[in-house]
Amino acid sequence: MDEDGELRISPTVQRSFEKWHRVCEARAHSMHQHLFEHGDSSSDEETKSEDVRAHKQDDAMFQHEVEQSLFKQIRGYRFPKTINPETDMLYLFWQFLASLSLVYNAICIPLRTCFPYQTSSNLYIWMTMDYLADMTYIVDVFLFQIRRQYILGGIMQEDPILTKKEYLKSERFKRDVVAMLPTDLLYIAFGVKPALRINRLVRTNSYFEFNNRFEMLLKRAYVYRIARTTCYLLYVIHLDACFYYWLSYLSDFKSEWGYLLEGNAYVRCYFWAFMTTVTIGNVPEPVTTIEYLVQIFNYFAGLFIFSIVIGQVRDSVHSATAEQETYRSQKNSTIDYMQKNHIPVRIQNKVRLWFEYTWNTQRILDETALLKQMPDKMHTDLAINVHMDVLSKVEIFKECDKQLLYDLLLHLKPILYLPGDYVCKKGEVGREMYIITNGMVQVVGDTSSVVFASLHPGTAFGEISLLAVGGGNRRTANIYSPGYTTLFILYKNDLNGVLKNHPEAQKILKSKARKMLKKDNSKKKPAPPVSTLPTPVNTNGGGGGLIKTILHVAKMTNIDLKHLKSFSLKNKNADDKTENEERNKQD
Repeated sequence: MDEDGELRISPTVQRSFEKWHRVCEARAHSMHQHLFEHGDSSSDEETKSEDVRAHKQDDAMFQHEVEQSLFKQIRGYRFPKTINPETDMLYLFWQFLASLSLVYNAICIPLRTCFPYQTSSNLYIWMTMDYLADMTYIVDVFLFQIRRQYILGGIMQEDPILTKKEYLKSERFKRDVVAMLPTDLLYIAFGVKPALRINRLVRTNSYFEFNNRFEMLLKRAYVYRIARTTCYLLYVIHLDACFYYWLSYLSDFKSEWGYLLEGNAYVRCYFWAFMTTVTIGNVPEPVTTIEYLVQIFNYFAGLFIFSIVIGQVRDSVHSATAEQETYRSQKNSTIDYMQKNHIPVRIQNKVRLWFEYTWNTQRILDETALLKQMPDKMHTDLAINVHMDVLSKVEIFKECDKQLLYDLLLHLKPILYLPGDYVCKKGEVGREMYIITNGMVQVVGDTSSVVFASLHPGTAFGEISLLAVGGGNRRTANIYSPGYTTLFILYKNDLNGVLKNHPEAQKILKSKARKMLKKDNSKKKPAPPVSTLPTPVNTNGGGGGLIKTILHVAKMTNIDLKHLKSFSLKNKNADDKTENEERNKQD
């Protein structure tokens, strides 16, 4: 057993296992030879018998070594000096056993007291169960409760002496002492009467503590709460059934209102208690005054208890569906607003798609509002585990200080783009950068059918515009979402606010942005210059030259100069258009 409480196999057991594995391989090889290769049958039988004996010896040796190793590890285990009740799973499991002991006593004490289910033939069984439950109480007190850590001044106290003193002076210790009083000794004077164990029901702390902690571990705790509330109602009916049988016993089972010794006693009495508690009625009419009073009390208590149970079930269901009701309310309000203002049907359908997809994937519409309720430290811890991998893959943030990334995580805002949406368009002023977390976007031309590249989760774009290096704060490409795409947005104002506390990181980021911009510009090949001068005219039939060209231009008329200027402008526009198309392809 290591420091973390995990069980590790010793080297001896590991070597034995490897030896046993080799023996198994040898056994398989011999079986293969026996089945598929020819040879002397007598030698095969002898070899087979020897292999079987050797295998049995090796198996017995391996099992013995494993048992010895496990025994040593169990014997060497040491119980922790103190226990954290909020995180220790062994403590939670023992509270579950203590809760079962309480439930056993709560059900069986009234059952055995009222019904004739405890007889001399099965008395030893009941007493064995009783003392097993008592042993659970004792172990819980002397092994767990005195080691139970507590909070003092905001600090978890782990000193075993302090935990013991805190428990001994607590109200919990007093209740545990009352629950463990040896009232069974009164059996000597009054006989084995289960009612003498009624003090065992005082110890309810473990039961409620287990329920509170167990609910926190469940994904759908409302189902457990509804089931527990239903069990409370069934237990009240159980007590009423025991009381009904006891009243029938007092009347010698002769009252028409009571139990008349027909059928199974517990089932008949439980049926009567159920019909009375849920106020269904259709039960025998009382005869005596006491029976009338009992019936009136049962009806009143049934109405009161049943209304409490229904209220708790309603609250549990409401808490489980509160977010869904909020989603429906916001969706319906938005649809009403769009219809009243005659919003185009195409936009209405996109809004409906956004509501449905966001709810089906996240079960919440505003993730940011939920996280804002938490302290910044807790928010950061959650963001680190969820989004750190994505942010650390962004090229511009690589090799940056981790604290910078932690601060940026708090400013990342999720946004969903629907099929057909443009994330950004060419020429727009860039005030944010994007990180793809789910889905895919495409770099497209003037139409979405012209696709230059596809960007997948973990890819970021818009970094250069975010830092506005060299005045490059305008988008140079169209980014299109062909499906449902979830992005994280980091706004320029948020980045600048974080970089104020990280001046060195600001220099690094701007340096990286310049290198990225320079690298992008180096990929763009400028178009070859087009001469705006006319082709030199060779008037002498020989070689021309600059002087001849100048003389030729000087002899041109004004009309010829206008034609030359128009020709030059056309060539320049064509060159600019070609250069822009190449830049779009590279983006």
